[in-house]
Amino acid sequence: MTDSVNLDPLRALLLETVIAAHQPLSLSELETAAGSGGFESTMVRKRLQELCESGILAALRGQRYGCTRDLDLIIGRVDAHVEGYGFVLPDDGSTDLYLSPRQMRRVLHDDRVLARVRRIDGKGRREGVIVELLGCSTRTILGYFQSDGAGGFVVPQDERIAQEIHVKAEDKGGASNGQLVVAELTSHPFSDRHVFARITEIVGAQSGPRLATEIAIRKHQLPWQWPDAVAEELSQITAQGAEAAGQARTDLSDLPFVTIDGSDARDFDDAVFAQREKSGYRLFVAIADVSHFVKPGSVLDRCAIERGNSAYFPDRVIPMLPEVLSTDLCSLRPDKRRLAVVCEVVLDSRGGITSWRFSEGVICSTLRLTYAAVGAYIDNANSGLSAGWPVEVHQSLDTLIEIYQLLAVARKRQGGVNFEFPQARIEYAADGTIETLSVEARNEATRLIEECMLVANVCAARTLNEHLSEAIYRIHEAPASEDVTDLRRILSGFGLKLRGGSTPTAADFSGVVGQAQVKTSTQVADTLQVLMLRTMKQARYAAQPQPHFALGFAQYTHFTSPIRRYPDLMVHRLLKAVIGLSTGPTGCEKPGTCAQIADHCSVTDRRAEDATREVIGLLKAQFMRRYFGEEFDGLVSGVTAFGVFVQLPQFLVDGLVHVSELGDDYFHFDPERLQLTGERSGQRIALGDPLRVRVAGVRADIGQIDFQPAGRKARNRGARAGRKSRKSAVSTQDSDRPKPSTRGTGKRQAKKHQRTR
Repeated sequence: MTDSVNLDPLRALLLETVIAAHQPLSLSELETAAGSGGFESTMVRKRLQELCESGILAALRGQRYGCTRDLDLIIGRVDAHVEGYGFVLPDDGSTDLYLSPRQMRRVLHDDRVLARVRRIDGKGRREGVIVELLGCSTRTILGYFQSDGAGGFVVPQDERIAQEIHVKAEDKGGASNGQLVVAELTSHPFSDRHVFARITEIVGAQSGPRLATEIAIRKHQLPWQWPDAVAEELSQITAQGAEAAGQARTDLSDLPFVTIDGSDARDFDDAVFAQREKSGYRLFVAIADVSHFVKPGSVLDRCAIERGNSAYFPDRVIPMLPEVLSTDLCSLRPDKRRLAVVCEVVLDSRGGITSWRFSEGVICSTLRLTYAAVGAYIDNANSGLSAGWPVEVHQSLDTLIEIYQLLAVARKRQGGVNFEFPQARIEYAADGTIETLSVEARNEATRLIEECMLVANVCAARTLNEHLSEAIYRIHEAPASEDVTDLRRILSGFGLKLRGGSTPTAADFSGVVGQAQVKTSTQVADTLQVLMLRTMKQARYAAQPQPHFALGFAQYTHFTSPIRRYPDLMVHRLLKAVIGLSTGPTGCEKPGTCAQIADHCSVTDRRAEDATREVIGLLKAQFMRRYFGEEFDGLVSGVTAFGVFVQLPQFLVDGLVHVSELGDDYFHFDPERLQLTGERSGQRIALGDPLRVRVAGVRADIGQIDFQPAGRKARNRGARAGRKSRKSAVSTQDSDRPKPSTRGTGKRQAKKHQRTR
């Protein structure tokens, strides 16, 4: 939005400071807080007076200010629903606050707001009203321009935006009727009755898969352009400079480090090497030293934190760092001397960590290996598939395999839970469309690298926790008791028992996974694992260490991917500071900065995942058009009141069989058993049931696939474009596994994509 309608940052700062304190604050305390943000005392007093006049704050004795006592004030983020209503998701993790369509007309999705409870209904659900707008993340709108006389309006692609977006004649930017455009908001519904925007870009010149990516980038507002100042900074970063820095480091270039990644990897953050010792093992995990090149406060640093992470699409990458860094100078490419931060871990004969140290080093990766090649080596070391690898690489790999097996057992012993799902292997044609879709199981090489990275991450978290009052951690809270109760009811219908009462441990979840694999079919066990995964909360970044529930660690952080994740870059800076490797700034000198970075990166993490998942969903739907009218054996992967979702195991593609297609009967939904039952016929369709279906309709533009039960007469009506209740297919592309879920509170059943690592 333009500066004229920007939110008052001082007003928002004062409100958040008072509310976060949970007690009245003195004028001097508020002036100190505002002073750290560069605001003058005169402006602080003026804003406090305005807030008191509006009734949000109250002036107390002794020049103290607190929240008005009769208001139950809540700070949180707005989560809009396509049906027009929404929720405030409180920062403190408390129960969601329902917002009526009337209230939602004042805000946009992802706005930060101050709200209060208006009433609590008979079931204990809270309904709220918006008191104040604290922040607006929606700056641009992607949609189709509709001409209306001299001006026009933009129809948003994001169905969660219910407001009409008006465009004045002078702000059309040359757009024609029906073109896909990007429009910059010039007003906000909180303060203006009508929302206006000006068109800044016409996107509609692209077509096919490339257009899908363009749409996702703009819809999710991913920063994708570099400012001119970046080129100037990059010109000062040279390979010669890296070599000079390497002279003061530990030279590990003679060790046979290797990188092990997917065949389509585009950057290489990590390399590994291991050797046996008398009483155990020594593991080296070398991570690209991005912090040497990207300094706090630089233009590169500001761009990196804005992006938060890299986003990977089928036809391109939106990198966190420019390619000269991400794929060259920082990337641990074979036969290239590269700067690294090395975690050297000593393990005992059972895989327990006995000691560790971090150092700045120089390495030279011996080989760039793939998961497929190393997986084949693990499965059959004498098959000749490893021909051409130096003997020292063989020795290191053999040791790494032993370490991996010990670490996996040790983590299971201490309470970690592993969910194993098949993955979709996607091969793309030259034009970016999907050429083939198949199923690819995770192999042992993937698990080997994950275990090595987990060890390094744990050592980093322990080091930070020993030295700092706040840093950057990756946390994963235990599931809510009400969600556990719902899950336990469903599992009982399959003869499975989740132990642990209202507070089951990760080991309890691991136990029921084992039960499912023994007592049910593979397909049903996979589906039940999805349900268990949904029950768990979303992993996020935080400034204080907390246990990681799924992994079973007391402290955990992200240290191993600084090329593509900003939290990892911050962890490198903090580690260097606490162990005396760097005396420069870390970017976290001000109290509270780590918390701000953690919250921001949690948002950008989900943003990139949602955008990538959306593009792949569109391409999958486009892929299924070639099978229109064909029949497949499927598995019921979800049951709702409006129908059942069916997954095709050979493609890992989900589609909906609408309840109207199930037969000439009335079907009743049982949410506890997750099944539909025909009133007249008694036919039951439950989670995990096999169901042969026909591809009946595809909407590739919105990623929607419709099935009909095989044998039913096709109705030739295509996909139901008006249906809005959709459920995403589960993706398990990496160890930070995204999944769809529901919060299950208030008046909604909404989608929430989560990561558990």
